[in-house]
Amino acid sequence: MREFYKKHWNAITNIALLLATLIIATVAFKLIIPYFLPFLLGLILAVVIEPLVNLFLRLKMPRPAATGMALLVAMGSLTAITWFAVSKIIVELAKFIANAPSYTKMLKSLTFVLIQWIQSLTQDLPPEFVSHLNKNTEKLTEIFSDRLSMLAREILRMITTLPNQLLIVIIILIATFFISKDLLKLKSRVVSSIPLEYHSKLKIMTDDLYRATIGFIRAQMILSAITGMVILVGLVFLHSEYVVTVALLGGLVSPIPVLGVGALFVPWIIFSLLGGNNYLALGLVILFAVVVIVKHSLEPKVLGENIGIDPLSVLMALYVGYELLGVYGFILGPFVLITYNALLKAKAFAWIFADEANKQQDTSGDN
Repeated sequence: MREFYKKHWNAITNIALLLATLIIATVAFKLIIPYFLPFLLGLILAVVIEPLVNLFLRLKMPRPAATGMALLVAMGSLTAITWFAVSKIIVELAKFIANAPSYTKMLKSLTFVLIQWIQSLTQDLPPEFVSHLNKNTEKLTEIFSDRLSMLAREILRMITTLPNQLLIVIIILIATFFISKDLLKLKSRVVSSIPLEYHSKLKIMTDDLYRATIGFIRAQMILSAITGMVILVGLVFLHSEYVVTVALLGGLVSPIPVLGVGALFVPWIIFSLLGGNNYLALGLVILFAVVVIVKHSLEPKVLGENIGIDPLSVLMALYVGYELLGVYGFILGPFVLITYNALLKAKAFAWIFADEANKQQDTSGDN
């Protein structure tokens, strides 16, 4: 064992230094990310709209004008899509609010039937067990009420912070404009600050990073769009209400690991079964199965073609990112994975075992 450590001491030291650097960088990143997130998102958006900027540059536009036009087209398209979606959602939400009293009445009747069923089951049970069961039921009811109150407070907090969120969006857009406008200058500054012998590795890394970042965003958009369309078509066949709202929500939550569209379908299926709407429940089960099968069948191919990273690694990146940084981790987790993969392809970690390789070369030279 001592011989192993003696032989590979330099590599072990380099790995330890690399791990320590990663830990320190993660802690520092977690502390400073709230302050620099708008500018980081601005950098990502600048990279995303770069193909559109290049398109306008071919029309002999100066770089600032091309950047402004690309940002205007991207934001205009996003605003138009959002406006259409929100208008449809408002119509369906108004319909839902109008039907809310009937849903509440149905829920109360279901609760009454459930209580009667539980009481019929507990008639022959010991009184102590029944008392314990009632207490636990009351606790569950209190927990459910608390969760609803927390949800209401969170929605209210989000509404009250909309002006602040709008300010953040404006800062992100301004940062995107200035970063995209000076992207070539920033790139040349970074390249000039790096020794010449590392330029080839840097080019490999940046090219792969750019391709994989755009590919990951494209892949998620494709998968979300397919998920939303499958849900939309399925709900139309089921003659369901709130088709557009549910389809949009399904597309939005599709990239979320573990939960995904299940967070929409499972409660809906249970509610339909308890309400006696077995036809809708069966249709939702079939639709849910189709969505899961289609998504998981296409996911490896779409992700593999666009970023060259297997879905399990992406899932791990999403989960670890969420655990470390919360919601922001859904964005930054895959980005870190893409960066790491680009560094591997550029052989950026070759220095770890450089001493062992040099020793082997010296040994072979002596022989």
